[in-house]
Amino acid sequence: MLEIDFKFIDSQSVISIVKGIAAGIGDDTKQVLQKEGINARYSTSEKYLKWDLLYRNIRNNLRNSCIIMDFVKIPGWTLLPLFDSIEGNLYLIMKENRFDNILKTHNKRKSLHYIEDAIRTFNKGIEEYKQSSLFENQEETDSLSKVLEGILLDLSLDRQLVRKFAVILFDELNGELTAVRCCLLDSNYNIVKQEDWSQYIEHNYSVITEKVTSDEELPSMLNEFDLTDKAKRKIGQNHDLTEEIDRKEDEEKTGNI
Repeated sequence: MLEIDFKFIDSQSVISIVKGIAAGIGDDTKQVLQKEGINARYSTSEKYLKWDLLYRNIRNNLRNSCIIMDFVKIPGWTLLPLFDSIEGNLYLIMKENRFDNILKTHNKRKSLHYIEDAIRTFNKGIEEYKQSSLFENQEETDSLSKVLEGILLDLSLDRQLVRKFAVILFDELNGELTAVRCCLLDSNYNIVKQEDWSQYIEHNYSVITEKVTSDEELPSMLNEFDLTDKAKRKIGQNHDLTEEIDRKEDEEKTGNI
């Protein structure tokens, strides 16, 4: 098989991207939720907040690099495409499980997902090194989808400047970044070239501590029971009421009221 001419982003920029993702889905999100007094367990905005913060971090981290970037609005979502001005390659960031779902549901959808569209548009010809393309029987067109048009427009790029397209995939567990990789795919969705960026993940303990109600604030007998947090809160409230009644009775006996 012939070697595919594709060079990934330089290592310094990769480190900046990985750090931006890790902080965004981790401590940055925890800090915002804690500042606003929102319990992460019941947050309806945490998912979107993580993306806002990791995008912000990446933009700040890559500000003086060779990467051109800007926000792109698409129906129901916002993208931060990255264009390597040295190598001429375009990148989009996505979670691993979302990417897997896109590939699994390919035959069930009537239209292409923007990731599939980018692969078809910018990586045309890569599949010749392997086998015929899934799109070989589809009508060829030079027109771009609205999403791809928007990406190029917001980045002020001419279509001819984009050599290849690759996707940056990451995975997380409990607010900690666990894996990052960058993949170049052909239009059969075969990974023809990839880099594992997980080596750049810094596994540090969170500097943001979560506020948890201490068991000492509840009756000592509760520590021996496996009660839900809700039950403990209710019993704790009753315990506080009992203490208030006892205090008033003691004051009455001593003539303080």
